[in-house]
Amino acid sequence: MSAGSIGYLTKEGFRNVWVNRLMSIASIGILTACLGMVGLAFLGFINVQTLLDKVDDQNVIMVFVESDISEDEIKRVDSAISLIGNIDSVIYHSADDNSKAFYDEMSSELLVDYFNEHEANTIPASFEIRLKSMEQFDETLTKIKNISNIQYVRESRQLASFLVTLRKSVLYISIGTISLLLVVSLFIISNTVRITMDSRKLEISIMKNVGATNSFIKWPFMVEGMLLGAISGVLSLAAVYGIYELISKSLGSIVSVLDMLAPVPFLKYCLWLFLGFELIGIITGGLGSLISIKKYLKEKDYHDVAEEI
Repeated sequence: MSAGSIGYLTKEGFRNVWVNRLMSIASIGILTACLGMVGLAFLGFINVQTLLDKVDDQNVIMVFVESDISEDEIKRVDSAISLIGNIDSVIYHSADDNSKAFYDEMSSELLVDYFNEHEANTIPASFEIRLKSMEQFDETLTKIKNISNIQYVRESRQLASFLVTLRKSVLYISIGTISLLLVVSLFIISNTVRITMDSRKLEISIMKNVGATNSFIKWPFMVEGMLLGAISGVLSLAAVYGIYELISKSLGSIVSVLDMLAPVPFLKYCLWLFLGFELIGIITGGLGSLISIKKYLKEKDYHDVAEEI
């Protein structure tokens, strides 16, 4: 097709949205609902991952060194820990700091565990370690225990294993849910476009009988589908914003007590959601229209249709 033909057919696609506005509204409504559910599923996944990250930060490994080692040996232990690849942060607590924290507050479970384990009167220096990835927990723990001059390691292996399993489960469920919603969106839009084509079979048959090629007939429908997808993307963003903010406000009383449950700000992912909605909407609308018109052109005998009409 020439550039002039493409320009004309593109205008026809835009015009068809208005001419067939009832079906356009139905298509936009259905696609907006599907994209909205995809967006909410995505935000749910992000919130769960953020919550798990916060729980990860609370899952620390406490390493107590031998009580009679020198300051130089403590520094060597510190260096050896820092050289382990999966270490995110290392905080040093001197023996005086640990003793003061225990006797002043009597609330540190980590220090209480050390007392119960060793029946000691004092607590040696320690290192508070946070990991980058819980998936490498066992490997990292083994490397830590192999460092010399370490007396006691307090860790939560079961919690780390649970977090890894939960994170993978959330990821797989989210991918499955979003993929299913995308397939449903494509199926619905293609069937909606098919209904539109049935209502315009005379127009299509006349175009076919005067010598229009399949590409000439397909292009306006694809433009129409992509435009409906683009409009649906904008409306989906507005809908998800409203619903997400409503849910966030309804959780306000809980969040004020449990800061870890605070939802992530919508604006932080607003641009990514908009780009995702537009991309998915345009591809879904265009591809759904293309699938329907190709199938329709194969099934129909336009000479017979024209004669019937």
